[in-house]
Amino acid sequence: MIKAILWDMDGTLAESEALHLSTLIAVLAEHGIEAGDEMHPLIFGKTGREVHALCCERFGLSTPFAAWSAFRARAYLDGAPHLVPRPGALEVYRAAQRAGIAQGIVSNSSRMLLEANLRALGLEEPQLVTVSANDVRMGKPSPEPYERAAWLMRALPAEVIVVEDSPTGARAAIAANMRVLGWPPDEAGAALFPPQAQIVFTPEELARALGLTDVSLSGQTDDHA
Repeated sequence: MIKAILWDMDGTLAESEALHLSTLIAVLAEHGIEAGDEMHPLIFGKTGREVHALCCERFGLSTPFAAWSAFRARAYLDGAPHLVPRPGALEVYRAAQRAGIAQGIVSNSSRMLLEANLRALGLEEPQLVTVSANDVRMGKPSPEPYERAAWLMRALPAEVIVVEDSPTGARAAIAANMRVLGWPPDEAGAALFPPQAQIVFTPEELARALGLTDVSLSGQTDDHA
């Protein structure tokens, strides 16, 4: 029985991965380093601190994390109002609401960026449980973010189902002993998920896996049905 659905934010609910990448490219350019799309697989699913550490090692940077993250945050907030939801994601989210299933959001982003995403998607709600990188000692793939969200929602791991677009997030939820629906951005990404994750490719498949029937997905196609 599903008592709660825990959603990842970036790439799962919001089409925000390109914005995160652009802020990284911008901050590297500020330090005279030219980078591009090749950075995306290196930062996919990682926390801001992990990305900073990776870039310091890769490019020999000595910039303190505080200044680095402040630059990226300003750039992200400039672009956040233009974010759009992942196609079909909010339709499934709203259907779960109508079904009376509790929902929370667990992100590896900072509290500031997570709240910007919530505003952009119209998901700001007083009672919504959200967990950001600022709320835990260790981000995904540690189970701590998902464990904290379940605790806040008074749910046992067996009562929770997690929706994730990244293998990093999926490993975190599996380590927290939760069922995982992996919703990768493409079929190639599915091969990177741990075998315990159930893979879905479309919003229709996601809705069915969550046991939801009252879902309006106009304009969506179900090529994998």
